[in-house]
Amino acid sequence: MKMKSKSIKSKKANENNIPNMIAFGFIRAFLTEKNYSDLREEYFIGDLSKAQVNQVMSDIKWLFKNYKGLNVMTIEDVDGNLSKFIL
Repeated sequence: MKMKSKSIKSKKANENNIPNMIAFGFIRAFLTEKNYSDLREEYFIGDLSKAQVNQVMSDIKWLFKNYKGLNVMTIEDVDGNLSKFIL
């Protein structure tokens, strides 16, 4: 999996290959941790149950196996910095 990060001040994005377990851990943390709750609300994602989070992670793993190069998640913070996860 690849992660692209682009600062609002920079014209060029940084691209890094990251192990799948780290990427999946970040995505799971985004879906479950309280400090991301405001950001999830902006994307119309409410609080998810454990079963719903597990289903999302299973779906992402299925996408990883079947669609290479797919943009799984793009997160933009309040400052305009972007983080993208690409299969």
